[in-house]
Amino acid sequence: MKYHFSRDLCDSDRAQLNRALDFFNITAYFKTVDGQEELFGFGAQQEADVPNKLNGTMIFGGYPFDQQVVENSKLMNGIWFVPIIFVKITQNIVIFESDTVENFNEWLTKFKTIARSKVVSHVITSELDWTSRTQKLINTIISNDKLKKVVFGRQHQYALSDTLLASTLVHALITQKNTYHVILKYQKEMFVSATPERLVKVTDGAVTTAAVAGTIRRGNTQTEDKLLGDMLLNSHKNQQEHRYVVNSIYQKIQNMTTSLNLPPQPILLQNRQLQHLYTPISARLIKKYTVLDIVNALHPTPALGGVPQKQALDYIRAHERSPRGLFAAPIGYYTSNNSGEFVVGIRSMYINHAAHTATLFAGAGIVSDSNATQEYQETNLKLEPMRQLLKGDVNDN
Repeated sequence: MKYHFSRDLCDSDRAQLNRALDFFNITAYFKTVDGQEELFGFGAQQEADVPNKLNGTMIFGGYPFDQQVVENSKLMNGIWFVPIIFVKITQNIVIFESDTVENFNEWLTKFKTIARSKVVSHVITSELDWTSRTQKLINTIISNDKLKKVVFGRQHQYALSDTLLASTLVHALITQKNTYHVILKYQKEMFVSATPERLVKVTDGAVTTAAVAGTIRRGNTQTEDKLLGDMLLNSHKNQQEHRYVVNSIYQKIQNMTTSLNLPPQPILLQNRQLQHLYTPISARLIKKYTVLDIVNALHPTPALGGVPQKQALDYIRAHERSPRGLFAAPIGYYTSNNSGEFVVGIRSMYINHAAHTATLFAGAGIVSDSNATQEYQETNLKLEPMRQLLKGDVNDN
């Protein structure tokens, strides 16, 4: 980009940048799981439904989960854009790049707080039959020699009385620890995620990804928390589900990488509501491949679709109530020098201000020895991060 500027981060910079998200029709926000980097994209000098139509030093966006079309939505069917203004916060330094705006400090002062009344909601749909449908899925897996696992999703929709601001949601995401914080905004639509799951990161040829599958709640005390964590580590059902994901990642990227490092046993990944089985995976990218090649090879992992992939995806298309859109799909950014990072859009919510709705998403990995009632309770836990996010804005009726 033409104009470059950097300086020490000021106390007011984050609040001003968050407010700026409210003033552009197309924006992106991406905060890493360790909180060390925050990326902002403002406005679009180019936009497209697929990334290979764009040419820029920084590109934000997301693929849809599959080819099913979400009606009356542009964002949920996939959007990519080259920002007019790019801002990065790292190590208490703020970095600004733009082709059109020369003075960062002057630009930053333009954005004032938008006054909004308290947003009130009421539940429209919550898929109360999900447990019985999941039991049918378990019976199908038991009777089907080929189908091993299906990640079965559910959606929980609220009607909203007013607009939810991106600035307020970014601030509310602070409560969700050990997760990526991601917002994609397109006109009157927003997709928000507090996801624990990185799909892939590529930096200077170094590839890092991870298997995240197998879930249990956090304990109310340290003793209970450790007991639950040990139960998860020793659960045959969850270890089996996790191993599907590890094996799939290995098979999908082994021919595009060298020095592939795969730990033999998972560890625990813990965030506010849940703990997961987690296996970090690293490798070196063979030069002829790109970060998008890895993204397309990995998606969907068995943690998002199932095993075998085709049969699981067929089941999802036939039996989930609505298309997923960006839910459980790759979202992130990449650069012209073949670096980038993509996460999986779980623990997520889709806001459509034209329809005055917020849709929360959750899914559970269903295998032959799953318990439908327990899986329903797990999806309730997975909905909780977005419920918590809304509590600062929304009063449930």
